[in-house]
Parts: sequence; structure tokens; C-alpha cells
Amino acid sequence: MVEVLEYSLVLLASSLLIGFSISAASSFWGVSLETEDRAAFSGLAATAWGALEHGNSSVTLEVSNSSVYCVGGALTFSSPRYSAVADLPADCDFAYQQLDGQHLFSFATVGSWLELRVS
Repeated sequence: MVEVLEYSLVLLASSLLIGFSISAASSFWGVSLETEDRAAFSGLAATAWGALEHGNSSVTLEVSNSSVYCVGGALTFSSPRYSAVADLPADCDFAYQQLDGQHLFSFATVGSWLELRVS
């Protein structure tokens, strides 16, 4: 009888430890993906500003199920985990949705317009 009780306690402790480990790994994975999205947005915003200052600028980024669009100077990045807006002193009107994988983002200014090409 003591062995059965001992075995049950070990099984319970092991199950709790496994559950906690899975929960911690899931939380870490979510934070890691959000950090990647924040970095992608920062790279896009910096590249857009570079184009406004120098005429054109490009950056290669890895994105996952993300959208990039700009209307009236509001550069917006959106993913399931993170979204952000950067106000730019330029007119713009573009939208790229459901971007997945590695892409080259090429910004250029034409007059007062900011353009983006994604390949």
C-alpha cells in the first residue's frame, strides 16, 4: 500500500512539473515572437526614415503573418502578436498583407510621397 501511495505522489509531482515546463516554454515562445515583431517594426520605421532623408533605403526582414500599410503618413505594422504605428512626414498609400518569410523592403521617396516595394 505504501508503494502505491509513493508511486502516486511521484506521478503527480512529475505531471505538475511537466505541465509547468510546458506553460513556461509557451510563455517564453510568445514573448520571443513578439520581440521579433517589435524588431521588424523598428527596422521598417528606421528604413522608412532613411528613405525620407536619403531618397531610398532597403532592409531585409523575416516576418510571420504580418501586414505593412501606410495611409496619410501613418506607417502601420500588424501581426497576430504585435501592432504599431509610426507617424512619418510624408504622404503614402500602400498595403501589403499576410507577408510570411524573408522579404526585402525597399522604400523610396518620389516628391513628397513615400513608396514601398516588397520582394
